[in-house]
Amino acid sequence: MNGDSSRRQRLLLMTANVGSLFEEGQRLQEPWLDVISKRILSEDADLSVIHMQETGGKRYVECSGQVPVLIEKLADRISGTYPLCRAFLDLNYTSPAYTALGSIFFVHKHALSLVEQFDFARKQFVPLPTANSVEIRADGLDNESLAVKRKFPKHFWPAIKWGRKGYLHTRWIVDGKVLDLINVHLFHDESNLALIHENPSLYSSNRKRALDFVINECVLDNDDDSSIHRFIFGDLNFRLDSKTFLNRLTEEAEPHPMEDLTTHGSQDLLKDGIAFRNDINQTENLRRTVSAIEFRREDGESNENCVLRIGRKVFDYENPYKLQTMWETYLQDDKEVDNFPELYEMPITFPPTYPWSEDPLDSGVFMKTRAPAWCDRVLMNKTAYESMEVETSVYESIGRHTCMGDHKPVALAISLL
Repeated sequence: MNGDSSRRQRLLLMTANVGSLFEEGQRLQEPWLDVISKRILSEDADLSVIHMQETGGKRYVECSGQVPVLIEKLADRISGTYPLCRAFLDLNYTSPAYTALGSIFFVHKHALSLVEQFDFARKQFVPLPTANSVEIRADGLDNESLAVKRKFPKHFWPAIKWGRKGYLHTRWIVDGKVLDLINVHLFHDESNLALIHENPSLYSSNRKRALDFVINECVLDNDDDSSIHRFIFGDLNFRLDSKTFLNRLTEEAEPHPMEDLTTHGSQDLLKDGIAFRNDINQTENLRRTVSAIEFRREDGESNENCVLRIGRKVFDYENPYKLQTMWETYLQDDKEVDNFPELYEMPITFPPTYPWSEDPLDSGVFMKTRAPAWCDRVLMNKTAYESMEVETSVYESIGRHTCMGDHKPVALAISLL
């Protein structure tokens, strides 16, 4: 395919953890479809992409059947402008390689002849259908030639008995520009307490190992990295630096473990408001004895003096409204992306994407389960970053004032020079 080198290729790349959408009442699906379809139509990009994580939600056995229907509804809403939809959905929850990932691609009517997809088996790009079509590929995805899906190896996180984290890789060419589009779902923080009384890099280290694995796996033989525009976008589960963030919130408070630690000789674990220790035996004892830690104002014993309460799945700050309005202050605690100096990102100018309330009547607040974080990201390699037309690039969260589930989708709209 020979493209016009002077033409700018417009891309809309979105990532959305959709686990909250799939439930018996399906109450969030219509608002989600409305916001996403309007965003796609407003951009008018050559190629619009949605990387989904947690398709089917927590009740995937009962709800996985809702996923193709959701995609068909979205395709129907935008079919006048985007007549071609191709989706790769990992819905086989009985497979040991199940990831619950979904990658959906919409091709603009003016770009049908400009877009081809890479066939990994044939090792060549192949044309797309030129007629209107909605292709949903959900069967046999483990052997799909147009996409590579992998679940992370078990040894990456041996403590988890069963997980569905992994990646889904597709490669495209749009008017002469080669695009690697990699859907990634990295490991989450299983316990808030682990970030206080265990190694604070426990989870981030595993995320780094997993993402390094993805980057390495997606480089094919004979690839010239300088000619491939590689985009990695998904629920990367990046979290704030626990020490700097918690000290910011609790600078006038002292930590109080909710259980007696003296019998284990562990009082020395609490330092500067936050505890760090790598002693395995001690942390095992703590895991059994500490149910929560409260940061209280000095000499405060009552609930009114509690600034912050942290439990395994509890993060209850005294002023939740402040968490939503002061996000620019603690954005500087978002440091995990620095573990990947070979990847680039547009400046973040939007509030944390997680954990928003899943209640449509109360969707403008964070849930009291986790610390706020920019989990959902769009990263890219140097080739892609240096090919962007900066003046027309937009990096944003979507559905700020709509209940989209516990994650706000994130979009990057760019033109490639």
